[in-house]
Amino acid sequence: MRIGGIVDVSTVDWYGNVTFMVFAAGCNFRCPYCQNSTLIPADSGQEVGLDFIDERIKANILLIDALGVTGGEPTLQPKALREVYGLARKWRLKTLLDTNGSRPDVIRKLLSEGLVDHVALDVKAPLKPEDYSRVVGVKNSEKIVEDVMRSLDLCVEHGVSLEVRTTVVPGLSDGEEFMAEIAKVIKGKYRLFFLQQFNPLGNVLDSKLKERGFTSRQRLLDLASVAAGEGLKEIYIKTHERGLEKVR
Repeated sequence: MRIGGIVDVSTVDWYGNVTFMVFAAGCNFRCPYCQNSTLIPADSGQEVGLDFIDERIKANILLIDALGVTGGEPTLQPKALREVYGLARKWRLKTLLDTNGSRPDVIRKLLSEGLVDHVALDVKAPLKPEDYSRVVGVKNSEKIVEDVMRSLDLCVEHGVSLEVRTTVVPGLSDGEEFMAEIAKVIKGKYRLFFLQQFNPLGNVLDSKLKERGFTSRQRLLDLASVAAGEGLKEIYIKTHERGLEKVR
C-alpha cells in the first residue's frame, strides 16, 4: 500500500476504540479545506509491504482493539485495502473505513466480504452536483453525487455501523440552508451525524482558508440545531478544544 503515515495508537478516530490508523496516499477530490493535502497526489507518500504494516500492528497489539484506514482516499487502492483489513482480521481487530464515498463498488465488495465493521463517510455538501463541485474542487460532480448516495445506501443495506460526517468550514460549508439540505437527505436513514470543526493547523490545500481559523463551537451547535430541526435524532460535534460531544 502507498501510505502517507501511520498513527500507532489513536483514541479520536473511532471513539470508544483504540485504533491503529493507516493513512492511504492518493485522493480523487481536491477539497480546498483538506488538512492532509500532501496526500492528494497518487504518487505521494511511500509504498510499503504488508509485512511492514503487520510488524507495526504486532508491536502495538496489546494497546489497540481496532484498525482504521483513512487518507487520502483508501478505496483508490482496493487490493491493498483488502489485504490490510485481512491483517486486521488475523489479529482479531475491529475495522474502520474512513471514505469520501466516491467508490461504491469497492465499498460493496468490502462489506460483502465482512471486512469492515464501521464506516465513517463524509457527506461534504448537499447531494447536488453544483454544491459538491464547489466543496470538493472537482468539476461535473453528477456521478460523484450518485456514488456517494449509493455508498450510503450500501452501508444501510449491509447493516454496517455508519457515521455520516460533514466538516464545517467558515465561509464554505457553514450556512444554515446548506446544513438543512444535507440533513434532509440523510434523515431517517442514517443514525449518527457528526459535525466536524475545520482545523486550519494542517497542510490546508487553500492557504486562504487557514486565515479563517477554527470553526467556532457555537457555530457547530447552531448548525446541529438546524439539522435537528430537519429530523435528525443523534448528532455529535467534534472540536479541537472539547473533542466529541453529543448534542442531540
